[in-house]
Amino acid sequence: MEPLILGALLVISFLVAFSIGGNDEAMAPAVGAKVFTVRAAVLIGAFITVIGAVSLGGNVSEKVGSDMVGGLEMSIDMVFAILISMAIWLLLASISKGLPISTTQCIVGSVIGVAIFAPFLGYAEWGIGVVNWNVVLEIFVGWIISPLIGFFFAAAIFAVVRRIQKRAKGFSDFERQEKIASYLLAAFLILTSLSRGGNDVANAISPLVVLPDFLGTYDLGFMTIPRYLIPLLVGGIGMALGLIVVGRKVIKTLATEVVTLSPSSALSASISVAVIMFVGTLFGFPLSGTHLLVAALIAVGWISETPVQMKQVKDILVSWVVTVPISALFAVIVFWFTNGLF
Repeated sequence: MEPLILGALLVISFLVAFSIGGNDEAMAPAVGAKVFTVRAAVLIGAFITVIGAVSLGGNVSEKVGSDMVGGLEMSIDMVFAILISMAIWLLLASISKGLPISTTQCIVGSVIGVAIFAPFLGYAEWGIGVVNWNVVLEIFVGWIISPLIGFFFAAAIFAVVRRIQKRAKGFSDFERQEKIASYLLAAFLILTSLSRGGNDVANAISPLVVLPDFLGTYDLGFMTIPRYLIPLLVGGIGMALGLIVVGRKVIKTLATEVVTLSPSSALSASISVAVIMFVGTLFGFPLSGTHLLVAALIAVGWISETPVQMKQVKDILVSWVVTVPISALFAVIVFWFTNGLF
């Protein structure tokens, strides 16, 4: 591929990763529990996200890239359409209302839209038949099951925590427990950010890892590195900067506008998200950390009998329902306008 075109694709992937980072709410529990300030949360989250993207991002990228379209190689205008459509919807959601959008849903919708529309632009071998609906179903089931598991797991953890707190001997003992919870919360959020970095970077760069330019390895003489590390690194840095520049609004939405959090309730939600995301990322399964976190926050609010802001939850749920079709529509429009551009 021409270096100029390849460079343009990397720039676009960086912009998509930037928009994904701007919609990243992994550190929201720590802000809601007043363990971190928003500024500290975005800086720590940005650093950990880069590490997670490079070290854990490879397996998930294949699942939402080549596996979903039966291993077919995407054209440059297809990749361009998928990436741009994701960036448009993520930035619209982040900047307008600060709604946490599932980036996994964005790329699934975009890939399906491009694959189905491609025959109308001369790609005869594409169409609805190339979409591996078993993979799509596997991803879809993950979207449904993982937040349910996250809800009950977080509820069970917080129920145990509440029992322990009831044994506290006076207010000072209770405060000591909350302080310990705040330290543990920081540790689990680091694990969560690692997993989110590895899982979410796939949504920015998976169309690139199926290109021949990023297959194989680079031989540097003293060491050999996989070529796919380049888009992973670009994606990781883009997500980190997006979190720093744009991510504050989304973090504030989940930190303050869904349920009131204490260090112990935030810890219970974060343990649930961290464990499920880490296992899913290790096995290369594209989960929605957004779905998991919102479900976990609702769970701890339910256990603590703290009012859950259902209007905000409703807005988030509606945004999830429309994300796949909107992403598919944006992808079709961009694909139509850019067909043959490269």
